[in-house]
Amino acid sequence: MRPLREFALTIEIDAPIEAVWNEIIDWQGQSEWMLATRVYDDGESPEGIGHRLRAFTGLFAKRSRLIGVMDEMVVSQWKPPTFTRVEHIGKIIKGYGTFTLSTVGENRTRFDWFEEINAPAVILAVIKIPTLLGVFISLRRFKKIVESKGFTSPR
Repeated sequence: MRPLREFALTIEIDAPIEAVWNEIIDWQGQSEWMLATRVYDDGESPEGIGHRLRAFTGLFAKRSRLIGVMDEMVVSQWKPPTFTRVEHIGKIIKGYGTFTLSTVGENRTRFDWFEEINAPAVILAVIKIPTLLGVFISLRRFKKIVESKGFTSPR
């Protein structure tokens, strides 16, 4: 099995781009839809470039930080409502991630998630399948949450 270094997933959401953007940048709110992850917003740095956050991903992440990894991040690019990039600056996980939004129809948004993870090969090998599956499930949960808020237009 080749270690995971880069991955990208895409989902389309029945909601306008601004609504999707507002949900994405609710950093602590990501804990609701990101599988096995609890996001901590430092609440001190300003929104946009320079904003710092942490995300603990692992077993029982919603209740404790016993088994898993803490991912420290800082926002390095900020172009509302279409793009943000975070740098992974932790001790174990390095690299970057991007969220790219584009309008694909009336009140419909495409969400592209990209990650480049630099970590020891053994860690990458262990997290490859769970990471891809976890992000796939997380994006489906995100879509359900956003669409449940009633942003969709009647068909």
